[in-house]
Amino acid sequence: MESTGYQGPINPNPGEGESSVIIYGYVPSRALAVIAIITFSLAVLNHFSHLVRFKHVRAFSGLMVFGCVCEIVGYSARLVSHYHPYVVNYFIIQYFFIVVSPVFFQAAFYLALGMALRRLDHRGSTLLRFEPKILIAAMIVSDVVTTIIQVVGAALIGVAESARFGNGSASITSSQANDILLAGLAMQTASFLAFLILLGLCIWRSHRTFTAAHLPKQFSLLLFLASLLVFLRTTFRLAETAQGVFGFASTHEALFGTLEYLPVILAVGIYAAIPLEHQLPINVDDDRYESSTDGRSLSMRQTTKEARTIDLRGGDADADGDGDGRGGRGVGDEEAGLSSGNSSRSRKDLDEGRDRLSSSSPNSGTSDSSGTARSRTHAAARTRSAADGLREGDEDEGLVSDESPTTVVEREDEALDEKGRLKRE
Repeated sequence: MESTGYQGPINPNPGEGESSVIIYGYVPSRALAVIAIITFSLAVLNHFSHLVRFKHVRAFSGLMVFGCVCEIVGYSARLVSHYHPYVVNYFIIQYFFIVVSPVFFQAAFYLALGMALRRLDHRGSTLLRFEPKILIAAMIVSDVVTTIIQVVGAALIGVAESARFGNGSASITSSQANDILLAGLAMQTASFLAFLILLGLCIWRSHRTFTAAHLPKQFSLLLFLASLLVFLRTTFRLAETAQGVFGFASTHEALFGTLEYLPVILAVGIYAAIPLEHQLPINVDDDRYESSTDGRSLSMRQTTKEARTIDLRGGDADADGDGDGRGGRGVGDEEAGLSSGNSSRSRKDLDEGRDRLSSSSPNSGTSDSSGTARSRTHAAARTRSAADGLREGDEDEGLVSDESPTTVVEREDEALDEKGRLKRE
């Protein structure tokens, strides 16, 4: 797009390294430059302290520190441009560092999302559906390429405008150089928009999934907000370039301060005030995971094997509250659904053994004492066998009763021995 034309002061006798026009379109504000230098210096101190204190997020903090240092250098060059507005090199330096610094912040955001996903179950594959390192690598490469294109375009604009208003000549026009800059900004805006879409998709999936793949709400909110602020700055730069050289957006410093400086310092200040270390999810391999204070951690955690295990031994409360004489064993059988055929047959054999013992008592009037003794012996053996089978079945089922079948058999044997002794006497 053609420029609307330069309306600022003209330098009639440009010196060495100077342009005949102010490429900014205005004399840069000293107040804005000083405020930016101070605020980004404070941000550097905060992020450097995070770099020293939190070893797990040092890569993130390092990128934030380096980006803030670039901002300080850029605004320092802009401050010098206030006193030397026609010097082209100061314009190129400030543009390079102010344009490059958000790239480090964006890379830090990519890294933050990757670190959060790697702490989740299955490394966050249920949210992103591919390895986080692929996202980080692709986005960083895209930002590096697009930033180089932008810096080259900005430098060519300075050369072209200086030649147009001076006595020199340039092999490229300012409009062509602006198109190069516009192409770089458009590619950067598209790539960062793709990241925002992926981030929003991860947050949405996290909201609908279980705890093991759940991003903390604070982390999701702050990362999305910081990314959105940087995206706002990138969109402003795209609109500014689309208007052309010396358009309305590029020649009004109020828009620069509101849509370039302010969104970036807010995004940086978010992580200066709240360290990333305090926002990341607790690692699933960490012992603290079971005691996580996340509101969804207990209600949505999948039931473990221990939680599903039923105590078949029967509690004291069940034994005391059982009024039908079954005790804890009967309640345990009903809760666990245990009605095996072996236990039923064993109980039936025990009852049959008791009936035979009753029918073989001395009052029956039989005269064959040896046959009666053998009958009693066989009945006692079968009763004891049935009792042993019932006891084994109860032990397999983890059941305990106050009066075991073995005790019943022993009492029957004692009664038989006593009856036999009395008969012999």
